[in-house]
Amino acid sequence: MRRTTGETIIFWTLPAVAVIWVAAFFLFPGFLPPMSPRAPAAEVADFYLDHTARVRYSMILLNWFCVALVPILMLIVERMRDMTHRTPVLRYCMIGCAGAAPITFLTATVFWLLAAFRPDRSPDLTLLFNDLGWVTFTCGVPFLVAQSLFLALAIYLDEQEEPVFRRWVAHFNVLVAAALVPAGFAGLTLSGVLAWDGFLSFWVRNVAIAIWIVVMSVVLGRSLRRDSAAAEAAEAAEAAA
Repeated sequence: MRRTTGETIIFWTLPAVAVIWVAAFFLFPGFLPPMSPRAPAAEVADFYLDHTARVRYSMILLNWFCVALVPILMLIVERMRDMTHRTPVLRYCMIGCAGAAPITFLTATVFWLLAAFRPDRSPDLTLLFNDLGWVTFTCGVPFLVAQSLFLALAIYLDEQEEPVFRRWVAHFNVLVAAALVPAGFAGLTLSGVLAWDGFLSFWVRNVAIAIWIVVMSVVLGRSLRRDSAAAEAAEAAEAAA
């Protein structure tokens, strides 16, 4: 029961994580609409000069969001412990991806924070930090793709009569992985659907991540409730005996 209680506590931090993510996303003036990679250095420098405070605070919020993602991802890893696999290798792979993916986001926020830290510096340097932030943020999807695929494979191999996650969750993770792949090529172009402000690299990518968080939160909650009910039934049966 101690493990279940700990999982439940972490699970109920999800609303706070969601609030932080939404607040940071809407607070950063460069997200809606996304900044253009074609903007000249002077325009980018003026952006950070005009929105210094909002950029700083939104990046600090995103930093906390990155940290808050780790316990949530570990909930999924802990659920994988109950899957019927001969070895824990898929769970270890998931741990590696779950640890690296938030760091990618964290690195991007630091670059944006540096761009706003000294907004009166040379426009070319501000442009450089802005490029570093956007390219890191957009292209850093391989860990997210691998994470979804490892989880999908683990679910496919979980052949229990009552699996930890339903088979449709695996299908969903494969679709999310496919939706994230194009963003990895955002560093190749300044315009079009693959650019960091393009349809695939920005909108599809970020919507896919948001939907993944919502859907996995729902299935995690159901899994936790199912385990809690099973534990209570076992305790009742033991007490009756």
